[in-house]
Amino acid sequence: TAPMTIKDAAAALRAGTTTSVEITRELLGRIDALNPTLGSFITVIADGALAEAEAADALFAVGVDRGPLQGVPSATDTESS
Repeated sequence: TAPMTIKDAAAALRAGTTTSVEITRELLGRIDALNPTLGSFITVIADGALAEAEAADALFAVGVDRGPLQGVPSATDTESS
């Protein structure tokens, strides 16, 4: 199970108890399960999310930490007028 808060996710990534790919896959699963009812996402780019997660994990693996949100999945809200 993925951490439930951003703070927990960041701590778990740095402790090595989970990976960004694991968190991202779990959250994508939640989106798949709940979005038909909630309609929160118009577009989900799962391949892109997983590619970013893999890149973050690769950086952690070589000791590179670019800041507190590295590896923490996020969503973008775009609104068009």
